[in-house]
Parts: sequence; C-alpha cells; structure tokens
Amino acid sequence: MHESVDGTIRHTLDMNEVEFERRFAAPVEQLWRFVSEPELLARWLGGPVDKLEPFEGGEVVIRIAPKMGATVYGKVLEYVPQRVLALTWEVPAWGHTPDLIGTTMRWDVAADGDGSRLTLTHALPHSAFREHLLSAAWHLHMGQLGQLLAGHDEHYTIQQDEIYALVLAYLEKDQAEKQAYYEHLLGIQKPAA
Repeated sequence: MHESVDGTIRHTLDMNEVEFERRFAAPVEQLWRFVSEPELLARWLGGPVDKLEPFEGGEVVIRIAPKMGATVYGKVLEYVPQRVLALTWEVPAWGHTPDLIGTTMRWDVAADGDGSRLTLTHALPHSAFREHLLSAAWHLHMGQLGQLLAGHDEHYTIQQDEIYALVLAYLEKDQAEKQAYYEHLLGIQKPAA
C-alpha cells in the first residue's frame, strides 16, 4: 500500500465522506487566504475560480479541470471568516465522467501551535461511487497546497499515472479497514506473522 495515504474514507448511512486533516507551517491567516481568495484557491485546485461569493447562499463556479471541461457549480452553505467555508459541489458530466451531484465540500481552518490546520471533508452519495478517486485527487490537491504555503510556486497538474496509483492505494486501505472490521465482528484471530 502507498505509504502516505493519510486521507480517511467514512461510510455513513447516506454518504461516503472523504476527509483530510493536514497541518501546515504557515499562519492561519495565510491558509485562510488560500481557501477563500479565488486567485489563491485556483493555484491548488488547478483551475480558475470564476465565482466565489463569500456569504451563505453565494454562488460558486470553479473550473477544476478546464482542459477536460470539468466545472464545479455550487452554493455557499456556511461562511465563517478565518474559519469555515462549506458549499455544495455539483459537477455536471464531462468526458467519460458522469454527473457528480448531491455532494458537499467543507474546508475548516484552525490555528495549530505555530502553524495551521485544514480539515477538508468531501461528502458524496453512495451512488456516485467515487470516494477512492476523490481521495486520490484531494490527496494531490492538499499536497500542492502544502507546497504553495511553503513558498514553492511550481506549475501544478495532476498526472494520470500518479492519481491512478493513489486510487489503488485508497482502494486497498479501504478494503483492509473493511476486512479488519469483519474480522473483529466475527471474532476472527489471524495468526501472527
């Protein structure tokens, strides 16, 4: 399994939730700017943020993969300056990828010692069945955010082979967690290796 798969996939009654919590050696004010300012947000999401109205009910339009035609349309659900930005995250079908409707995104920013922490939660209906792909994508996006906050400003694109390797790693991690759950539930004792 890929060593650095730090995202968590939770299966709830209605949704699959992909969550990342990352700590950055940057002040919370700087991290918040990368979450809430369109020009800076675009740098770690990989495409232009055409609209981000910073109030509840505000419109959101983000071209997350402009070369492929993937655009997020949403509404702001919660906006607490320097703390929380939550929104609906609707992506109409593009290329071979079907609609991604009924999802929400939440970015929660907090001070953490001499740095800051971002908790990213993307919730999607079970029927979307893309939690492993989204785990891989957000893993890479969060890595890019860390690079930007550290002062590195390299051109950012997600490479197909890199995301595919992470999809497989998140599938393996999720399967191992499900297997451990059933072993516990059934009282199965595995021999020590």
